[in-house]
Amino acid sequence: MEDPIHITFHTFDRMAGESLKHDVTPEPDVERDRVEHFLMRTGRPLPNVVVLGHNLALRCRQIDELGGAATGVDAGENVIALAKLRYPGGQFQQGDMRKLPVDTNAFDGVWSGSVMAHIPRTEVAKAMNSVHGCLRPGGLLYVRLPLGDEEGFVETEHGPVYTVRWSPDQFTQSIGALDFDLLESFELSDTELGMIFRREY
Repeated sequence: MEDPIHITFHTFDRMAGESLKHDVTPEPDVERDRVEHFLMRTGRPLPNVVVLGHNLALRCRQIDELGGAATGVDAGENVIALAKLRYPGGQFQQGDMRKLPVDTNAFDGVWSGSVMAHIPRTEVAKAMNSVHGCLRPGGLLYVRLPLGDEEGFVETEHGPVYTVRWSPDQFTQSIGALDFDLLESFELSDTELGMIFRREY
C-alpha cells in the first residue's frame, strides 16, 4: 500500500502549485494571540520554533514578528515555493516530518498546527519521535487536534487526502510514551482542540 502521508501531502503540494499560478498574496493574519501565548509558554527570550503544515508562511512570519525565530518545514516543493513567495524573509526547508531536516535538541517549540489531522495512527509514533528529537528537553509542542474517531481517505477536487480524528485521551496516550506531558488544552471549535505538550526528557 502506498504511503497515505505521501499521497496526502502530494495533494496539498498540487494545491500549492495552483496557488502559485493564481494567488501568492499573504494569508489573513489569524490566531496571532494563540501563537504569542505559545511563544510565551516556552519561557525563552528568543524561542526557536519549527513550524509544520498549514499556513506555513503566516505562522513563520508571526513567530518572527513576535520575537521568535521560525523554521518552516514541509515535504512539498510547491508548498515551500509558495511560502517563500508569501514570506520572502522566512526560513523554509523541504523535508518529511517523520525525519525532520533540522538539528536535534535545538528547538524551544514545534508548532504542528493541523498536521495531526493527516497522520495515520500507525505513523504517529514515528512522526512524534522526530518532533521529540528536534526539541530541547523542556521544549513545547502545539497540536491542533481534530476530534472524533474517523480515519481514512477523503476525495477532494485536487486528489485524495487522508484524514484522522482523535479523542484527546487517545492522542495524549499515544505520545505519552515519548515523554510528552500535556500542559494545557483549550477548545478551538466544536470539532477541534488546541493542545500544548512539553518534552520532559
